[in-house]
Amino acid sequence: MAILVIADDLTGAAEIGGMVLRYGLSVEIVHTLTLPISKDVRILNTNTRSLKADEALLHLQGVFLVDQGFKWDWIYLKFDSALRGHIKEEISFYRTIFQKDNVIFCPVNPALGRIIEDGVYWVNGRPIAETDFAQDPEFPITKSHILEVLDAKSWHMADDVKTLSTAKPSYIVPAVKDEAGLNSWASIGISFGICAGGAAFFDALLRRQIERRPVSNNLAPLPQTPVLYVCGSRHESSIERIATVNTDKVVYWAHIGEEEEVAKTIRRKMDKYGKVILAVAPTVRCDAAIVREHIAQVLAILYQEYALHELIIEGGATARAILEVLGIDTLVPIWEYGQGVIRNHVPEVALTVTLKPGSYPWTEELWVF
Repeated sequence: MAILVIADDLTGAAEIGGMVLRYGLSVEIVHTLTLPISKDVRILNTNTRSLKADEALLHLQGVFLVDQGFKWDWIYLKFDSALRGHIKEEISFYRTIFQKDNVIFCPVNPALGRIIEDGVYWVNGRPIAETDFAQDPEFPITKSHILEVLDAKSWHMADDVKTLSTAKPSYIVPAVKDEAGLNSWASIGISFGICAGGAAFFDALLRRQIERRPVSNNLAPLPQTPVLYVCGSRHESSIERIATVNTDKVVYWAHIGEEEEVAKTIRRKMDKYGKVILAVAPTVRCDAAIVREHIAQVLAILYQEYALHELIIEGGATARAILEVLGIDTLVPIWEYGQGVIRNHVPEVALTVTLKPGSYPWTEELWVF
């Protein structure tokens, strides 16, 4: 089975990669469709969540200009379970380009407390507009009814998969509030149209297609020093965790133009401690895209002069900006520490890159401070 997953950010792509590993399938994360296909599952990271809506669509048009001459058995569109990104616009684009009549968009993740009930999108028992996601620097969520969040009032909310036997709207959002509901909607299979949504829906669909293999009993690989943590997330839990670390092991970027000095400080502290955190100073008020650009510049300077073994990056857009300046186009997922927290090998380079979404929890074996 040849599967294509299209993700709008890098940590989302990595999360899918970790799930694929559970089923014994080979997987790679790429940023272009022009490379030869060598794995069971190809995950294309479009990185469109870090672009403006019009820029995102222009970028996608360029990506899909390539006539692959290849027929995928299954295509899945991976979006954020916190509803950030240009979801409505991109789904409409993919529906046209793949010539499908119907789309099911199921973003929920019951294991993380992200569900739909009474039309409202809930996160750990609170309407999403009353959570930290309301302060997201690029996609602040100010409404809680899911069709209003998506600005897609013409889309159809469906409580039960059985309703599709009589009517098949073009765009369907299942009102899923638990794992049983998720599995029920996964029973529709991959032939209905385009399936889109969060990682949990992909996992439920994959479970119906492929038998899950026993997970290795090997101990999780520990980070090998020297290791640099890059915390690009502004999520409250990330800020609180960094605050508990010895301040001498944390290097803050605070001003444009100090990238070389920050890189020198990291090198000095890496020689001393073997493990350092690079974070954005709490006082920074720059646009998120500008912050990513300059954090990536710090890594570009550091990488020229320092042999990193491990790079652990929190935040998908930050991760993509860093990989771009380091010239890394392909990642091969090799270990899933926890949901969304994925260790990746960089082909032909002695570097391991672990990716973690900003809103997902750390695993204790990975956080070595």
